[in-house]
Amino acid sequence: MKKRSLLLFLVSTSVFAAGGEGGAHHSPLELFWKGFNILLFLGAVYWFGRNYIAEAFNNFWKSLTKSVDDSERELRAAKEELQRAKEELEKAKVRADESIALARESAQTEIENAKKHAEEVAQRIREKARETVEIELKKAKEELALYGMMKAEEIAKGMLEEAFRDPEVQRKYIETQLKVLEDKGNA
Repeated sequence: MKKRSLLLFLVSTSVFAAGGEGGAHHSPLELFWKGFNILLFLGAVYWFGRNYIAEAFNNFWKSLTKSVDDSERELRAAKEELQRAKEELEKAKVRADESIALARESAQTEIENAKKHAEEVAQRIREKARETVEIELKKAKEELALYGMMKAEEIAKGMLEEAFRDPEVQRKYIETQLKVLEDKGNA
């Protein structure tokens, strides 16, 4: 507190002593006192404020160097982070390419499996159809044969009825049947 009071006193006396008329002409003695007051003021400021000023400049310098150091550290960290990000991006691109290739392979495999399955199913359907056609054809043949026999029987009945209307045919049939019965009886 004493240093500040003394500094304030010296500054105020130097200002009053330096004051003057404000005219354009100054005497050499007046100029001497003005110079002396300025030097006295600067000396007092230096003497009383040197520690504060030195500390302020040191703090200012330290904050500047700290800011520069921090900025350099942040720049290095950002560059390292950028490099890591680039590496991660390259790794991600490689993984993406691998995933795409794997997906294509899987899709191709699935397509081939689906084709094989479809071909197997189609083959089974063809075999079933062939079996069904054979069964239906056999049924149709049996039905056709049965139908043919029925028609043949109908035609035969019709022909026999027609033939048996003739009394001569009836007589020959009866004689033939009697002969068959005699032969069975004698045998």
